[in-house]
Amino acid sequence: MRSIFDCRFSFFFFWFPASLTTMPEKPEKTAEIEEHIKDIQEISIAIDSWDDVFSDFDPSPIDQRILSEDFLSELKKRYRETQRGEFVITIYAPASLKDEVTEKLVNKRLKQYFKFRHLSLQKEIALAIRKGSLFVVGGIASLSSLTMLTYFQMLDKLALELIAIILMPLGWFGVWEGFSRIIEPAPLLKQDLELFGKLSKAAFKFKYAGSQEEAAVVPAAKQEARHETKSAGTVVQEAKTESKEEKEVK
Repeated sequence: MRSIFDCRFSFFFFWFPASLTTMPEKPEKTAEIEEHIKDIQEISIAIDSWDDVFSDFDPSPIDQRILSEDFLSELKKRYRETQRGEFVITIYAPASLKDEVTEKLVNKRLKQYFKFRHLSLQKEIALAIRKGSLFVVGGIASLSSLTMLTYFQMLDKLALELIAIILMPLGWFGVWEGFSRIIEPAPLLKQDLELFGKLSKAAFKFKYAGSQEEAAVVPAAKQEARHETKSAGTVVQEAKTESKEEKEVK
């Protein structure tokens, strides 16, 4: 009887699913989320008024104003320092500027402006590539014309040499200049394209000096400091009592 029971028990032990006996592993989504959080870069900019964000020379409403060049140059500077990952732009402003309606308008205008600049740069780069293609076609046409005139001897030798002086350098210039424009557009355009592409997808946050959030932080910090002071005083008192007890024992 024991042998049969042992066999059944061993069979049940080996048949029992391994997934139920092992501890659950860490899900892959958690690792992906942690990696995504690491790639998020925060850019903090402090302003005194909305005129620091928008141009002083544009009297239009906030939802139509042009952005300030100083604000854009500061964003470009911060972007060059941390180009990896996505961006969260935090704007620190005085509490007097706190207004939900204005905040939404500023957020909408920033995203709209950056998206417009991104699309404009895309069109500009596409136009540069199109012009480069025309250069290549013109260069190949010049070299092909010179080759055809020479091969079929359509003109006398002197005329061919005079035409070759013009068509030969013109053709090679068009080919090389066109390929350089197609393969490598202006580096500044590519940098600005990447910059405004990320800024158009960035998240904008607004924090105000003297707001309720910051006011709640100060009492909490004071309470922690008082707690630390009390605990330090308790430690000193305990040390004194221990020293007195040691003296009495001696």
